[in-house]
This record gives sequence, structure tokens and C-alpha cells, in this order.
Amino acid sequence: MHPRPTLALALAACLFAVPAPGADMSFDQARVALIHGSDRLKAAEANVDRQQFEARAVETLGFPELTLNATQVLGRKTFDVEVPRLGGLSYDYNFDGPRSSLLMNWPIYTGGKITAAQRLRAAEVGGARAELHEAEERLDFELVARYFGLGLAVTVERLRGTQLEQAERQFARARRFEAQGQISAVERLSAQVARDEAARDGVKARRERESAEASLARLLRQSGALRPTTPLFVVTAPLEPLTAWLRDAEARNPLLAVVKAKGQAAEQGIAAARSEYLPQVFAFGQYNFIKTYLTPIEPDWIAGVGVNIKLFSREDRASKLGAARAQKTQVDALEAEALNGVQTAVEAAWLRVAQAREQFLLFDSAVELGRENLRLRERAFEEGQSVTIDVNEARNSLMRAETGRAQVAFEFVVSLAALLEASGQIGRFPEFIARADVTLAPW
Repeated sequence: MHPRPTLALALAACLFAVPAPGADMSFDQARVALIHGSDRLKAAEANVDRQQFEARAVETLGFPELTLNATQVLGRKTFDVEVPRLGGLSYDYNFDGPRSSLLMNWPIYTGGKITAAQRLRAAEVGGARAELHEAEERLDFELVARYFGLGLAVTVERLRGTQLEQAERQFARARRFEAQGQISAVERLSAQVARDEAARDGVKARRERESAEASLARLLRQSGALRPTTPLFVVTAPLEPLTAWLRDAEARNPLLAVVKAKGQAAEQGIAAARSEYLPQVFAFGQYNFIKTYLTPIEPDWIAGVGVNIKLFSREDRASKLGAARAQKTQVDALEAEALNGVQTAVEAAWLRVAQAREQFLLFDSAVELGRENLRLRERAFEEGQSVTIDVNEARNSLMRAETGRAQVAFEFVVSLAALLEASGQIGRFPEFIARADVTLAPW
């Protein structure tokens, strides 16, 4: 499996690998440009960073908490004390003055609440990373569709251009033969109509190519059109068995990883809800820095251990626990549904890849026949043994075969990318480019 370049490596590579607008661009260069310019990836990476900071924030929840306290106090206290043999004594205390103390609170046992909070954050980090992986996979698939879609559009435009050139030559021959009296005006008009139809098809192909160029440039954040140099391809050897792809999908699909992370978070929600029933054990302490203004009963320092047992809560703890368990049940059901959807996507994509591969191989005879038929029809027309409509039909038949083969090659590439995405392995796509034994150069 080809490892995905990190953002830092991708940025460095972009300085040397990404061509200027209007230049040739390989698929590998397009991937680097995609990583460099995608705002979607930047947002997903920022989310991972945020979740990591959130996780670090709860790592020290089990540590003691120290608070430095400073106050200015205003107050009076008067009281009488009966002393034997002395009678009653009156006291008047002036509390005016500053106070400063260091307070400490150390949770010793929280019923699992701290551990649950830490594991929850760890699950959210895992989910954020899975979402980043999912964004990368989707962007790679979108890149494949747009990059090779442009390759298909360029190929079709080239074929339409060739068709127009042939139609122009046929029209020129028809005009010459008409002038010599060898064919009728109807034959010449038939050649002219075929030429005009080829011209219309050429205009449509050019506009579709321009649209594909703009779409790819937008995705890669480029200011101008780019020329794809990696051709459409087909791997004629069969792929690995479907069972292998299903197994890989269950282990690597990022959507399943996201749902599993939510399941882990839901489990920690149950643990946190259970902790509400358990006692909370803590240590505490206080040290007073300013002793001048302390009352006689206020200590210079104090420390101890305490236990909190919640006897009655304003929130129904049983309902909170039930809600946490229901959330876990919901996530488990979503995970099962997601697994079924992923398996369906893998199976459908695997079958489409096999279908496109088989169809592509069956186009060879059609293309060969179309070329030979067109050559014979054109020669027969020059010898006066064929009519214009026969040449037009032969040319259109060859065009259908060649464009059909290119379309099937594109379907193979896109279906392969869909299979790799569904199984969480679209990073292997360059491996299949290298394995290709049939290519259709776009230029």
C-alpha cells in the first residue's frame, strides 16, 4: 500500500512538483496539489488538532488542584462569654484586613468519572482522525473522477477531431466527384450533412473538455487549465477475490472507524452515568499566609480526607444511565447499518470493475472491424462502388467503438477508485496505475 504523504512533505513536494497552470500534470502531481490546496483537508486536520488539545486537557484530571486565594475582609463579631468567678465578658472582634491562602483539592476516587472523561476524549481523537482519513479518501476519489474525466473528454475531443477531418476529406471528394459528374448532388449533400454533424459533435466535445478542465482546476485550486499526462488505463488481470476486499473494508474503511469511535464514546457515557451512584473520595488542604487577621478559631493550616455520597440528585440518575445505554444501542445499530452499506458498496464496485474490464477487452474486435470497414468503404467510394451514406455509417460505427472503448476505460478507472475508497485503500491507486497493461493516451 502506498503511504499517503504527510501535509509537511506534501507542502515541500509542491514547491517542486506542482506545475504552473496550463502545464502538463501527472496524477501524482495532481494528488500533491490536492493535498496542498484542499480547504476540506485543512478543516479536518484542524479538527484533529482541536480534539488532541481537548484530550491533553483532561489528562491531568486526577492531579491535585491548587488555588491561590486573596481577599479583603470587612466584618465585626461581638459575643458574651460567662466565665466562672469572673462573670460575663464581652468580646468585639474586628475582622477587617486581608486574607491570603493556598487551597488544595485532590480527587482520590471518582467512581470512574475521570477515566471515562479521558477515554471519551481519546475516542473523539480517534474519530477525528478517522474523519480526516475519510475526507482524504473522498477527495482522492473526486480527484480520480475529475482527472480521468478530463482525460476522457480530451480523448473524445481528439476522436471527434479525427472524425471531422475524415468527414472534411469525404466532403471534398464528394464535391470533386460531383463536379466531374460521377455522383449526384444528393450524394454531395449527404457528405456535407455528415461533415456538419461531425463539426457539431466536435463543438460539443470541446465544450465538455473545457468544462472538465475547469472542474479539475477548481478542485486543485489552479488558476488555469491543466493537461493530464497520466492516461486512462485498464488492468486486464482479474482483481483479488471479493472476500479479500470485504475483509479489508471492515478493517480499514474510515466511515466504519468513525462509527466505532462513536461507540467507544457512548461506552464512556455509560461509565460516567454509573459514577453518579458511587461515592467521591477526595483529599483537601488549606494554608493561610496572612495570620494577623485570623479569628481565634481559624487554623493556620488544615488538611484532611473527605467523602461525598450523593443521596438525592435533582437529575434522575437512572434516566441518565438509561439514556447513555440507549445511545450505545443506537450507535451499535448505526455501525451494523454502516457495515452493511460498506459491504454493498464494495461488492457493487468490485462487480463494476470486473464488468468494465471484460467489456473493454471485447471492444478490440469492434475497433479493428470499424477501422477496416471505414478504409474499405472510403476506397469503394473513390472507385464509385459505394455511396456517401455507407462511408458515413462506417465512420460513425468506428467512432462509436473508439469512444465506447474510452468510456469503458473511464468506467474501469472510476469503479476501481470506488472499490478502493469503499475498502479504505484508495492510497493504493498509484499501484494500479503502475500495474496497468493497457493505456489510452489522451493526447
